[in-house]
Amino acid sequence: MNKLLEKIKAQGVPLVEYAGVKPYRGVVTGCNDAFVVDTATKESLVEQDGTAADVIRPYLRGQDITRWHSGWDGQWMIFARRGIDINAYPSIKKHLERFRSALEPKPKNWSGGDWPGRKPGPYQWYEIQDSIGYWREFDKPKISYQVIQFHPSYALDREGFLGNDKTFFLPIDDAYLLAVLNSPLMWWHNWRTLTHLKDEALSPLGYMMEQLPIAQPTDQIQGEAEIAVGRLVEIAHTQQTTRRQLLDWLRVEHDVAKPTLKLKALLDLDSDAFVVEVRKARGRKRPLTSAALANLRDEYARSIAPMRPLATEALRLEHHLSDLVNAVYHLTPDEIALLWQTAPPRMPLDGPSVDE
Repeated sequence: MNKLLEKIKAQGVPLVEYAGVKPYRGVVTGCNDAFVVDTATKESLVEQDGTAADVIRPYLRGQDITRWHSGWDGQWMIFARRGIDINAYPSIKKHLERFRSALEPKPKNWSGGDWPGRKPGPYQWYEIQDSIGYWREFDKPKISYQVIQFHPSYALDREGFLGNDKTFFLPIDDAYLLAVLNSPLMWWHNWRTLTHLKDEALSPLGYMMEQLPIAQPTDQIQGEAEIAVGRLVEIAHTQQTTRRQLLDWLRVEHDVAKPTLKLKALLDLDSDAFVVEVRKARGRKRPLTSAALANLRDEYARSIAPMRPLATEALRLEHHLSDLVNAVYHLTPDEIALLWQTAPPRMPLDGPSVDE
C-alpha cells in the first residue's frame, strides 16, 4: 500500500500548482439566525424594498453539497459585507434589528461577564463578521466541497452560490479536476493522508487540499472527462429537482411533513418500498386510503420510474471516469486491484469497472 500511495503522489503536482488557485472558505456571519433566511422571508424583504434583492444571495450549507451538483435547499444569505450602507436597504435593516443584541461585536475591554453578541472585530452590528476579501471569487464557476466529508462530494457550481463556514471552494471550472476529486483513487489517497474526525469523517482543510497530487491529463482524457462530468452534472441536477418536487408533493398531498431517511432518498426506492416509507412517515394512526395508495403508485410511475435509467447511466459514467483517472496516474491492473482490496469505508462505486 505504501508503494501505491507514493506512486499516486509522484504522478501529480500539488493541487494549488495544477489549478493556479487556492481553496477559500465559505462565509462566517457570526450569527446565521440573522443573516440566513428562507425563500418566504427573502421574498417578503424584497417585496418591502426591491433593493434588498441586490444583497440577498442563494446559499449552500455543507450538507447541501453533493457529488457533481449541489442540491440547493432554498436558503438565502443577506450578504451584508463590510462597508455596506445599511440605510440603503431599509427592509434588511429592519430585519437585522430584530437580532441586534446577538449581532453587536464585543467591545475590546468588555469585563461585564458573558457577551450576548459576536466576537470583537472592526465590523458594524449589521455587517457579516468576517471581511471576506475574496468575495468576488464566489461569482466565478467553482468546485465546492465540505469541510467535514463522509463521502467524496465535490460539486461544480456555475450559479454563484455562497457557502457557509462548513464549505470550501476552488474558483476554477475544471471538469477533469472535479473527476479526480470525486474518484475512488483520490478517496483512497485521502483516507491515508487527511485528518480523521469523529465517525471516520475526513477533514480536507484548505492547506491540506493545496497539497493533493493532481496528475496532468492528456488532451484526449481531458476531453472525455469534460463530456462525462457535464452529463453527470445534468443527471444530478435532474435527480435533485425531482426529489425536491416529490418531497414537496408528499408534504402537500399526503401530509408527509417529516420524511424518513429512506424517503429522502426516494429515487433509490422501488414502488413497493416507496409506499412503505410513506406509510411509516404518516404513522399508524393515519393509514392510506385506497385512493391515496393509487395516487402514490401513479406518481411513482410518472416521476420516479423514469429516473431509474438515469441512475444506471450515471453509474456507467462514474466507472468510465474512474478508469480515466486510473490511467492518468498510470495504475497497473495489479495496483487497481490493490486499491479495491484495500478500499476505505464509503468508497465511491462498489468495485472496479468490468472492463478492468
